[in-house]
Amino acid sequence: MNLKKIVCIGDSLTAGYGIQTSHRWSNLLSNDLNIEIINSGISGDTTSGMLARFYEMAIKHKPNYIIITGGTNDIWLNFPNNIIIGNILAMTRYAKHHDIIPIIGIPTPFFNQGDFTDVSPFIDVSSLSKRINSFQKTLKQFALDDNQHFIDFTLNMNPDLFLIDGLHPNEKGHKLMSVNAKLSLKGFS
Repeated sequence: MNLKKIVCIGDSLTAGYGIQTSHRWSNLLSNDLNIEIINSGISGDTTSGMLARFYEMAIKHKPNYIIITGGTNDIWLNFPNNIIIGNILAMTRYAKHHDIIPIIGIPTPFFNQGDFTDVSPFIDVSSLSKRINSFQKTLKQFALDDNQHFIDFTLNMNPDLFLIDGLHPNEKGHKLMSVNAKLSLKGFS
C-alpha cells in the first residue's frame, strides 16, 4: 500500500479551530510525509453532518484513505454513543464501497480547567469530559471489533497542549496529533 492522497473529514479537531492553517495536524502531516492531504474539517460539525457531506467533501476527491474524526459535537448535543458510532460506521462502509480505506480518528480529550465558557442546553460542562472519555473508549473498541484502522489522537495529550478552553488543541497539540497520525500510518507506506 502506498500513501498517495488522504482526505481528513471531521469537526474543529480536524479544521484546526483557533490556530493557523499551516499549524494544524493535517498540514503538518502532509509536509512531513510529502503527500497530498485534503482537510475537509468544519468546526461545529456532527457525525451526521459529516455523513451528509461525505461524498462531496471526501469521496469525490478519490483519495486512497479517509481519516474520519468526529463525535465531540454530537456529545455536546448529548447524542448517544450508538448514534455517533452508527454514523461513523456508515462512513467507513461508504468509503469501502468506493475502494477507499477508512481510518477512524479517536478524538482528543477535554481538559476542563474552568475556562470553558460555552453553554449547552443538552449537557452540562462537568459531564462533557466524562462523556468524551467514555466515547473514546467505545469508539476504540468499535474500531478493534470491526477490524478498522484507527489513529488514537488521545496518546500523550495533556492540558498544556490545549487552548484555554481545554477542548481544542493548540499548535503543540496539533504537532502531537500529527506525530500520532504518522505513527498509525507507518504501516501503510
